[in-house]
Amino acid sequence: MKFCVIHNLRFETPAKQDTFHNDILVRIGGKKIWGETITVKGTDTEGYPFHNLTIRFENKADMDELFALIKDKVAQIPVLKGTVSKHKCSHDEGTVQPCKITEEYSKG
Repeated sequence: MKFCVIHNLRFETPAKQDTFHNDILVRIGGKKIWGETITVKGTDTEGYPFHNLTIRFENKADMDELFALIKDKVAQIPVLKGTVSKHKCSHDEGTVQPCKITEEYSKG
């Protein structure tokens, strides 16, 4: 079992996007991660900066910690709109089942 955090967020400014991105990189540094971490920064079709992340942890506590951080930052930065979710994944098991969302937070 692996523990995944996925988010898709839209920001007001590139500076807020960059601050968020750097905070995430610091928080996940040194954590036990499984598979490829996908982090994407860009600009959406309406010209707003966005940040997407998919990361799978070996430990549930690391997933919970990152989810709480992102959820808090969505309220503080503020993020214009977006979703962050926690998933239990069986990608490392013999019989792969679909991911199960265990908690989700949305804004906008």
